[in-house]
Amino acid sequence: MTGIHGWAGASAHREAVLGGRPAHEGRAWAKGAEGEIAVGRVLDAAEGVRALHDRAVPGSTANIDHIAVAPSGVLVIDAKHYAGAPRLVRLGDGSILRLRVGGADRTELVAGARRQLGIVAEALDERDVPIRAVLCFVDADWEPGNERGFLIDGVGVTSPAGLGELLAMPGPLSAARVEELHARLRARLAAA
Repeated sequence: MTGIHGWAGASAHREAVLGGRPAHEGRAWAKGAEGEIAVGRVLDAAEGVRALHDRAVPGSTANIDHIAVAPSGVLVIDAKHYAGAPRLVRLGDGSILRLRVGGADRTELVAGARRQLGIVAEALDERDVPIRAVLCFVDADWEPGNERGFLIDGVGVTSPAGLGELLAMPGPLSAARVEELHARLRARLAAA
């Protein structure tokens, strides 16, 4: 397959088809690629939004799944395709927050999203542009009344439908400014 850089799920797809790994790892990467493609469709369908998919993290083999430039600002989106219900759990006196998905502690995903946010903020180099990190869980079993998601340590946790709502929010960026910021990020963050 040629030209598989810079589209939703490209890196995960490449990992899924690499030989020499246990079958369960290949299936996990393929499932991840499906989630990234699903989120990519939401982004590509959002009116007034410009998206970048599968961007390389400089100096690393890691990637950033999606970056969306919307009228409300820039969203750095990490797509996850996990089974179970994403939940915010408060420990102790309530000041310690944990992200649990299907009973497993997934709080490390929040730290990863914050690192990606820092990379994009540095590439963007704009102090007046709102920028947020989002974990988007595809096909998760959201608890009733919690489908829109929640915040944990400044990172949004939501579903594709909730992401669509975030993308549709009005904001300070004009269409021309959205295009300008999209072009800057495309030039500064190469396809993975």
